[in-house]
Amino acid sequence: MLNVTRIKRIAFFVLSLWMMTAGTGCDFINTLKEYFQGTEAGTPSQPPVVERQAPAPKQEPVPTPISVKEVPLPENVLVRVGRWTMTSEEFQDRLNALKEVAPDFDVTAIEAKKLVLEELVRQQLLVQEAEQSGLANQKDIKAAVEEFQRTLIVQEAAKRLVNGIHVTDEEAKAFYEEQKGLLVEPPQWRVRAVIVDSQLKANELMVELLKGADFAEMAKQHSMGSSAAQGGDLGFITEAPFPEMVSALLPLNPGDLSSVFHGPDGYYIVKLEEKKEGKPIAFEEIKEEIIQDQMLRKQQKAILDHIEQLKKITTVEIKEERLP
Repeated sequence: MLNVTRIKRIAFFVLSLWMMTAGTGCDFINTLKEYFQGTEAGTPSQPPVVERQAPAPKQEPVPTPISVKEVPLPENVLVRVGRWTMTSEEFQDRLNALKEVAPDFDVTAIEAKKLVLEELVRQQLLVQEAEQSGLANQKDIKAAVEEFQRTLIVQEAAKRLVNGIHVTDEEAKAFYEEQKGLLVEPPQWRVRAVIVDSQLKANELMVELLKGADFAEMAKQHSMGSSAAQGGDLGFITEAPFPEMVSALLPLNPGDLSSVFHGPDGYYIVKLEEKKEGKPIAFEEIKEEIIQDQMLRKQQKAILDHIEQLKKITTVEIKEERLP
C-alpha cells in the first residue's frame, strides 16, 4: 500500500531534481542517500534542514506575468509553466534520475508522480521569477552554471572516447601471469606480547623467560595489554601495529623471543609462535579485480592519448610565472 505521508516527506526536500542534476554536489546526494537508508516504514527520519538566506529587506517589484494564453499544449507536452515546457519523456528522465539517488522511492506510483510534477512546477515558477528579476545573471550563479555545463561536456566526451573499450579474459590472464610473483597473500604471524610499564620490570621478565618460564603465564600475570587474559595472544596478524614491533618480529623464527623494546603502551617483549608464508592468489579469485584495473588503465590511456593529439593541433599558452 502506498505510504502517502512518506512520499510527502520525501517530496519536501528530495524532489529538487535540478539540485541533484545541476551541480549541488556529492554532499546533497549523500545526505539524500543517508535519509533513505535510515528510514523505516512508519518511522520516517526528519528531513535535513536547508539553511536559507534571509530575504532582503528591500521590497522587490512584482514580476511581469509570463503566459502563453490560448495556445494548446502539443500532444507530447506534459506541463507548461509560462513559456517553459516539459514532455512526458523528459519527465520520465527526471523520475529515472530520482530513482538512481533514492532507490527506495517508488517513482511508479501515480501519487508520487503527481508530487514530483508539482515540485517541478514550483521550481520553474521560482526560476522564471529569478530570470525576470536578474537574479539568474548574478556572477556566482552564472559561473556555477558554466562550470556544471563544462563538467557535463567533459564527462560525455570521455564517455564517448572510452566507448567500446574492454578487457578480455585472455588479457587478464596474461597480466596475471606477468605479475604472479606479486599477487600473493601477505604472510601471517601468530604473536604473543607482554607489555609492562617500566624497562626494569621488562628486563626482569626477560630473564625469567630466558630461564624457561611459560610466556603465556607470564603475560597473564604481568602484562598490561588487552590480550593478557589470553596469555598475550594477538592471534594471526598480517602487519604489526607499530614500526618498533615490525623491527622486533622480522628477524624472529617461530619460537623465538624478541629483546625488550619500547612501544606506544609501554615496554614490550614479543614471541613469534607461528609464521605462515604468503601463498599465491588463484587467478579466479582476482580475475574481476584485474579486469576492472586493466579497464581503467585502458580508458585513461585512451583519454590521455586523445588529449595529446588535441595539443598538437591546438595552440596552448601557459605563463606559469603568473600562477597566484
